Formats: sequence, structure tokens, C-alpha cells
Amino acid sequence: MKIQKGIFKLSTVALAVASASTVFAAQAQAQEYTTEEKMVVVSSRTPKAISDIPGTVWYIEAEKIEQEYRGGKTLGDILASAIPSLDVSSGARTNLGQNLRGRKMLVMIDGVSLQSSRSISRHLDSIDPFNIDRIEVLSGSTSIYGAGASGGVINIITKKAQGEELEFESFVGATSGLNSSEDFDYKLAQSIAGGNEKVQARASLVYNETQGFFDADGNIVTPDISQGSLQYNQTVDFLTTVGINVSETKKVNLLAQYYDSQQDSPYGLYIVGSDFVDVRKGFESDREHGTERIMLSASYVDDQFLGHQLIAEASYRQEDQTYTPYYGSSGQQITDVISLKAALAKSFNQFNVVYGIDAYQDTLESNQALYDPTIAANSGNLINQTYAQVGRYPGVEVSSIAGFAQADYSITEDWTVEGGVRYQFITNKIDDFVGYAQQKKIAAGTGTSADAVPGGTTDYGVALFNLGTIYHLNKDSQVWANFSQGFDLADPAKYYGQGDYTQVGDHWQLNDSINVNESKMSGIKTNSFELGYRLDKGDLNLQTAAYYSQSDKDVKYNKTTLLIEEIEDKKRVYGLEAMLSYWVHDNIQLGASGHYVVSEVKGDEGWQDYDAGYASTSKANAWAGWYDADLAVKLQGQTMFDYEDASNNKLEGYTLFDLVGSYQLPVGSLGFGIQNLFDEDYTTAWGQRAQILYSAHYEAAAYDYKGRGRTYTVNYQVKF
Repeated sequence: MKIQKGIFKLSTVALAVASASTVFAAQAQAQEYTTEEKMVVVSSRTPKAISDIPGTVWYIEAEKIEQEYRGGKTLGDILASAIPSLDVSSGARTNLGQNLRGRKMLVMIDGVSLQSSRSISRHLDSIDPFNIDRIEVLSGSTSIYGAGASGGVINIITKKAQGEELEFESFVGATSGLNSSEDFDYKLAQSIAGGNEKVQARASLVYNETQGFFDADGNIVTPDISQGSLQYNQTVDFLTTVGINVSETKKVNLLAQYYDSQQDSPYGLYIVGSDFVDVRKGFESDREHGTERIMLSASYVDDQFLGHQLIAEASYRQEDQTYTPYYGSSGQQITDVISLKAALAKSFNQFNVVYGIDAYQDTLESNQALYDPTIAANSGNLINQTYAQVGRYPGVEVSSIAGFAQADYSITEDWTVEGGVRYQFITNKIDDFVGYAQQKKIAAGTGTSADAVPGGTTDYGVALFNLGTIYHLNKDSQVWANFSQGFDLADPAKYYGQGDYTQVGDHWQLNDSINVNESKMSGIKTNSFELGYRLDKGDLNLQTAAYYSQSDKDVKYNKTTLLIEEIEDKKRVYGLEAMLSYWVHDNIQLGASGHYVVSEVKGDEGWQDYDAGYASTSKANAWAGWYDADLAVKLQGQTMFDYEDASNNKLEGYTLFDLVGSYQLPVGSLGFGIQNLFDEDYTTAWGQRAQILYSAHYEAAAYDYKGRGRTYTVNYQVKF
């Protein structure tokens, strides 16, 4: 089905969703309708009721997260089903191209950003859902958080100890498509929590191992050599959280996470020259796709600090990310980020204000393993042995400091206005760097030395503003209007360090290069406008918003070198998102959601459809569910619609159905699920994007990353 631009009514989405499925829902107890206010921090850094926020906020509670992951869903799947304006899941390791309202999203864990100057787009391969308590999402750009949040913010809240009593949670589960002995995944998880009136702590360990993924025809899915799949992958997620009650008004929260997700696949792409032949066993490589991360954070809350509430946080994150062999080599990128945040909040009757300061330092080191070309060629690129290691990108150090203030004023009991400002000062320090192509040639014996592309330092400031208003029509519903600015940073590692060389004898002479000191990479600023409506009557819920965003620049990449070619041209994204759910009976809930989106870039011939490799597609969801004291079952369908860009690159839409549920046993509960219920044969959204983005290197079939066929999940969980 192809959606035409221009006219798109919500009823069209509802019809498409209804025809897509008969489906099941997202709350664990139908009998317990509640209008209790949900408080979130994602919109203003401090707790605020969703009904008081002039913006689109989605709240994914613990019961829904648990039901979904027990049915076999990944974090990316869970988010895509719960957030109308988030693109469908990639089904892979990457979330590249999985946008929020057509733009990049900022992902945080307990308020700690996973953003880096060299974005690897593995933000959703970052935590196991077993360790997630709830998720708060703000759709649309925001000036509160600065860089990387032009599409919105996803804040993942981890599980914490709930009291002083010792509590255990155990999980064991398996997933298979029943295709062969290699089609079997399993997961083990254990947590312990407890404490006393002063200190409460929770510690958990999750181990997840996957084997082969098989498509609807029973064939092994072509491994994703570009950004990485999760086939033949081992994941360890060790998470500890500690809460310390210093006094009645003071509290310290600590978090430590070790996350390790590594691929070790026996399958590889058999490639002769640049021609892809087939997928074969016998793959061996010194490097494969993997992410190893250590994250530490400490926050301090004082409710009576000089008449204010003080919230301060310090965090440290190190990520070591590797890639599988691609075009004769594979990379390793190590990022270190230190961050400090402090905010003060105070209320003056109808006036509330939050102001503070953020600072971080982000450093990048990278290298590239070059594989023996003779061994690789003789094995069809299945055997990859390192013969040299060179630099991939120049060393980058990004330092930032920002101040912000956010305030709201209640004009009447029902009408509130809100505004804020943020100013961020950023410094990019780039190391001297010998061009990557010249390093490869020297390693291969062509030349012995080369001039370095000079590094340097550039700095700039970005000011962001937001202004919104919300009006309570009655106790159950609100309307709002909002203007907000966000901004993104182009990747400095992919922009600097490039030069034009000529070989003179055994030396590579630098002719020309980008002068860092004279080439400021200013932030790409986005202006966003939004009109929305929200209704919460307990049994009936509706939230919908129309939005328009426009950025002053866009980034273009060279599809051969994969480096930034230029930063120019305006980009605009506009659309409509909505979700409706209704308890038709104490035990039955129905729901539907949809997102219509148009992404365009302004070129010489006016506004044109944005590159299909990065553009969001419209989508629709629907569900229906049965819930009683023992049984919870949900059937849901999701449709991704077709897309075609100005260069006639196409994304073909598809519809998938899933069944998830759980049954309470005398001790513990049984979880179950069927993914891709009707065994649909399809290429994932990421597989289609990769064919567009990388086919300058190999033929498109090498990137045909298909979705799994019908798979079954069963697990047992007990809390005691």
C-alpha cells in the first residue's frame, strides 16, 4: 500500500490498522482502571504530571514491558509498538534509520545520555528489558537536553529495590523457529533486591545467547555486514542500583552497569571480487560486531537546598565498539564520556522554575584492522586475518558546557504557559591525522611515509528556545500548542581528517585539506511546532498531535567513502501521530495507533522526498487483549507503509502480527509468544535501507537482511 503525500486522515490510519489485525492490549489489570497522575522527568528534568506538559509524552509501564519481552520482543520492538512516531524496529543491532518523528532521538538510561560525538546507533542494544521498570518518551525536539534530541527523548528507567524486604526475581526462557538445531535462543536472568531504612539495593545479571535467524522459507538470514545483526550473539547485562536515604530530604542514587554484546558467527558472506555468491559456514575473523560498555552514575537529590530542590548527577561511560569485516577491514571505536549535571527547582505559588548547568567531555579513539587480502580472496572473504592496524578517524575531543532555565506560570487553574532557554558552548579538538587511504596504501607497501592532515580546534555556541501553552478542558482532557528548538551535531570524525595527496617517491605529499580552525561545524538547528490533544478517562485514552519541524541544514554522505561530503540544504518533517485505547469490558481492551510522516529536503528544484536510506515511513498499529486474574493475552499487528524518495529508491512496506501472553501458575508464571504469527516473508526496514546506503560496495543482495520467520517463545518467571 502506497500512502500519497498531502491528505492523510486519522480515520485512514484507523482503517488500515483495523484491517491489519484483530489485536490485544497493553495494561496488566483491566479491572483496575486508574486516573492516578503519572509523573515523568523527561520533559523538564524534575517530576511533572503528564497532564501538565504541553507536549506529546508516552509512558510505557512495567506491566507492558514485561508482557512484551516475555513474548519474545526486543527493546526496539517494544518501543516501536508503544510509540506511534517511532519507526519500526530494525530487527538488527543498529537503530540507524529508526527515527522519532523523522529525526534523531536521544536515548538515556536513568537520565544518563547514550549519545556520543561519533554516533554508532546502537542505543537500543544497551540494556535488557528484564532490567527496565518503565520508559518515558517525549516526542519532538526539545531545547532542554541539547544535542541529539531533535526527534525527541527516550528515558529508560531501571528497576530499583522497592523496600527493605529481600526480594528475588528469576527468569529462564527460550525462543526458536523450529528450523534446525541451530535455531535456538535462550535467556537466563536473576536479580536480588532489599536493604534497610537507610540503604536499598538491587543487583541483577542477565545472560542471553542467540543462534541462527531463519526467514519464512527456512533459510539462514543473510548476516548484516554493515551495522550488525544479533545472530550468534552472547549478551551479558550486569546492573546494580543503590538508593541511600541520607535524611528525610536528601537521597543519593548510584548505578553501575556492565553491558557486553558480542557476535561470534560461523556464517559469512561468500564474496568473489565484489560479487556476493551466497551465505556459507566457515567464517572466521579476528573481529566481529560487538559492544562492551561500562557506565557509572551518581545522583544527589536535596529537597531543601537553599529553598530549592537540588538534583545533581555525575556519570562516566566507556564504550568499545567493533565491526565485522567489511570491504577488507573492520573498525574499533572507543568512546569515553564524562558528564556533570546540576539543576535547581523552586515553586512560587503559580510560578515554577528549573534552572541549571550541564557539562561533558567526549573523547574518541579509533583504529582499523586490515585483513590479509590473499587469504581473504582465496576463502571468498570468509577467513579474515589481521596483517596491519591503522588509524580510522582522527582523535576527537568534544567539550561542552551549557546553561538552561525552564519556567511555567499558571494564568488560571486551567491555563498554563511554559517557556525556556538553553545556551550551549561546544569545543571540537581534532588531532593531526594521516589520511586513512594513505595509511592503507603504506601498510600495503605503496610508500613509506605521509604528511599528516593538520588538526586544530573550533568552537561555537548554540542558543535554543521553547515556548508552549496547555489548557485543561476538564479534569480528563487537555489541548496544547508548543514551539521548541533542538539541534544535532554532524560527526566531526567523519568530516575532518580528509586530504588530497600526491605520491612523491616513497612519500605521500599533502596537497590540500580542510582547515579545522577555519571550518566550524555549527549545530544543525531544528525549529518544531506542535498542536496536540490528550484524553485520559481511565477506560478510554486518546493522545494525538500534529507537528512540523524544519532544520537549517542537513548532512550528506559520500556513499563510497562513507564520510561526510557536505553540510547544507534545509530539511523539513511534518506529520500526525495518534493513539487510542478503550476497555470495552473489564477484561478486554482494544487499541490503535498511527503515524503519518513526510520528510523532505530542499534542493535546487525545491522540496523533494528525503533519502530513503534515512527517511521515516508512515506506520500503523492495532491490538486487542484479554486480561483476568490468571491469563493475559494480546494479539497485535504493525504495518510499515511503502516509501519512495526523489531518486526512486524504494522501501517496501509489510505487516506483521504477534501474539504475546502469560499465565499465572501456583508458583511463578508462564510467559509465551509467537512472533511473525503468519510467517511473513519480508526484508526488514534496515535490510532495505542498507541496500540503498551501501550498494556502492557490493551488490544489493549482500545487504538483504530479512526478518525472522515464525518463532515461538516460552519462559518461566518467579518473584519471591
